[in-house]
Amino acid sequence: MKKAISYFIEKAADWFFRKRSPALIVLRVGGSILLATLVGSWALTLVYKDAERSLELGYQSSSTAQLFFTIGFFVGIATIVWGAVWEYQRYRDESKRNAKKKTIVIEQRGLVDTSDSPLGEYVKRNCSWLVDTIVNDIRERIIDNVITRPDLALTKVSNLKISIAEKTSQSAASDITIAYGGVFPVPFSFYTGYLLDDESQITVYDWDRDKTDWRRLDGSDDEEKFMVERPSITGKSVVLAISVSYPVDRQAISSVFTNLPIHYLSLPSLDRNNHWSKEKQDRLSGEFFEYCKMLLGQGVEQIHLILASQNSIAFRFGQAYDKRNLPSISVYQYERQKPVRYPWCLKIPHEIGEGAVIAHTEFMYVA
Repeated sequence: MKKAISYFIEKAADWFFRKRSPALIVLRVGGSILLATLVGSWALTLVYKDAERSLELGYQSSSTAQLFFTIGFFVGIATIVWGAVWEYQRYRDESKRNAKKKTIVIEQRGLVDTSDSPLGEYVKRNCSWLVDTIVNDIRERIIDNVITRPDLALTKVSNLKISIAEKTSQSAASDITIAYGGVFPVPFSFYTGYLLDDESQITVYDWDRDKTDWRRLDGSDDEEKFMVERPSITGKSVVLAISVSYPVDRQAISSVFTNLPIHYLSLPSLDRNNHWSKEKQDRLSGEFFEYCKMLLGQGVEQIHLILASQNSIAFRFGQAYDKRNLPSISVYQYERQKPVRYPWCLKIPHEIGEGAVIAHTEFMYVA
């Protein structure tokens, strides 16, 4: 019983003092007016006699004009009623809107086990409408942090559009929002963004390794820009190596792509926590797009992308890549312990209608 009373008091206090809406502001103003009227209408007297050790507590009518306080009393009551009715109507309308709304949560599990902290549960804590979850889990294909069957993992990623369509078929587009987060191999994160580039209202999350929990892109923009190193030669096929969180492996790149021009883009500070600003990610993805457009203008037809970045950066770059106008792109996976440190790539063709495929570097002539 005590717990129930305590819970009721806690929720009532939370609703009255912490919740924010114009209607509740009106209600609180009315309560303040009513309280001030009641306090001002009475004068409190307190008498203490030390000899007899007696205490007397009483009240008497204030000499202030009673009419003023009477008017204030009824104004306070009317304002409270107005605020309560307004809040009820607002709550009812919001409930009707939320009944139609739905957030589709896409969580990709691969390099880190996030199953104890599902992204769907994290999103539910911050919204009052329906949340539906799609989980891409490829951990059974990963041994010692090395993905063994990228072709099977690609099948799961490629089916995302179908899964989203199934979950949104009965809803209006304006009622649907998407939340995305994952800890996935870079090629698949990039490809996910590439697939979802035309989906509106995508909120991106990333895994905070320090807190071992999800986090929105809520940091401030440090205004860092890519430093560019251009090769002296050009060609129809080039390597674009981008360093965001870690430096790319230049020696491995030179050994795998022996005859290709290599373009290096890198941030001044390489850090795993340099990506928490949405504004920064939008700006860097814009720089990436413009650089790819510049390569197109130089006659480049194929880009071999090496990307050392956080998951959300890879996803955002995939969103930014223009599948209709930019060259074909292959996104490479880095495996430090492999004899060939870039053992496979995800090839995304330029031609409409062709699907992405996995190509293994050791069996592929890179030129």
